[in-house]
Amino acid sequence: MRICQLSTRRDFYGGEVCLANLARGLRQRGHQTTCVVRPDARLAPELAARGLPVHVLPLRDWYEPVSIARLAAWLRRERVAILHAHNPRDWFIAAAATVGTGTVCVGSRHLLRPVAHVALKRSFLQRLGAMIAVSDAVRVSAAGLVVPERLVTVPNGIELETEEQAGPALRRELGLAPRQPVVGCVARLSPEKGLGDLLQAVSLLRGRWPQLALILVGEAPAGSGHADDLRRRAAGLGLEDRVHFCGYRRSAADLCAAFDVHVTSSLAEPCGLATLEAMARGRPVVATASGGSPELVDDGVEGFLVPPGDPVRLAARLDCLLDSEGLRREMGRRGRARVERDFGLDLMAERTEAVYLEALARVPG
Repeated sequence: MRICQLSTRRDFYGGEVCLANLARGLRQRGHQTTCVVRPDARLAPELAARGLPVHVLPLRDWYEPVSIARLAAWLRRERVAILHAHNPRDWFIAAAATVGTGTVCVGSRHLLRPVAHVALKRSFLQRLGAMIAVSDAVRVSAAGLVVPERLVTVPNGIELETEEQAGPALRRELGLAPRQPVVGCVARLSPEKGLGDLLQAVSLLRGRWPQLALILVGEAPAGSGHADDLRRRAAGLGLEDRVHFCGYRRSAADLCAAFDVHVTSSLAEPCGLATLEAMARGRPVVATASGGSPELVDDGVEGFLVPPGDPVRLAARLDCLLDSEGLRREMGRRGRARVERDFGLDLMAERTEAVYLEALARVPG
């Protein structure tokens, strides 16, 4: 099947990682998969680094006729069967560009927040052959975007192969001892990720764990200033020598091996890609019981769930895990097994392929 993955976003966060993972999984299943991105997208070099074909088009916005015409011409020339658009702006570009091409468009929803101006775009949404939600929580939040039978959940899937040396290398880079207690988080540095609560929890643990270090892997959206806010917060809590801001790292998933415990402190997490990546590396997780995280972690099995916005409960669960290497090892083992069973890359690709085939089967004639 000829498949196109479409994203006009400039940045590279969880949704873009999911797109790259899916493209790779579909190619491994024998599909001809190309990713269409804009010239200034950070996604382009990330895809190229993964060996994925990239086609660059100067796409601007869903109401810009030239962008739509460019994409439509490319779809006809390449005889694309499925155009999979990964954010709301791209749903509408895809819906308009596929008119008269024979290409079926599919959308993905990666976020929990409402889609803006849905009423104005209803005619575009009706052209989507399917809408994929990355968790049941996201599917519930997306109700009404398309008819119910076209709205399906396909959880994120990840590569199960890991680079074991990345974790020890990061510890050496940061001057952390091999057995020094380390809590880590891979996340975009933005308010909804609840990182202020994580800083507060680490502060509460200083008495019992004076050598505890916190590693934050990720960057703030351009111009947001939230990274500076977090640094000031850490300094105000007396943690400036305990919190390591590592910025963006291409190998972020493998860096989870540097952590004793991974934390997802989001106020509302759509699916928890970083949670899955930590579990795949055999790390116990503490995640907030919000959004899609409870679909990944059974409380007390692969890790712990805590209420969002509750640093006291978060600190208590971290203390429990830091205090028991045996518990960490057992929860990490269960987490790895859970990912192997339910969240592997090939399983995501297989489920998505089934959605594509159903969408194609609905086309008259």
